[in-house]
Amino acid sequence: MGDLFNLDRALTPSERHRLRGGTQAKGYAAMPGTGPKGETCGSCDHLVRKRLAKVYRKCGLMERHWTGGKGTDVLATAPACRNWSPAPSESAGGGRR
Repeated sequence: MGDLFNLDRALTPSERHRLRGGTQAKGYAAMPGTGPKGETCGSCDHLVRKRLAKVYRKCGLMERHWTGGKGTDVLATAPACRNWSPAPSESAGGGRR
């Protein structure tokens, strides 16, 4: 018989995945880090901020693949991908909200 907390066995990979918090952001159009150095998804014109109960950041190039979950989200701090394009400057009156 094991101890109270069942510490006599190691966690399986699926158990570790459940403890980590689930799904990672995977809604990128291309592999993050393949774009221009020093740029991020947050400075890209394709970044869409979808406002519902919370704000969800999505890649506009992947819109047809969006789901209601965080699996199709992107991180604004992720390195830019090869599809990165500069966001219009705020002084020109453009930009997405």
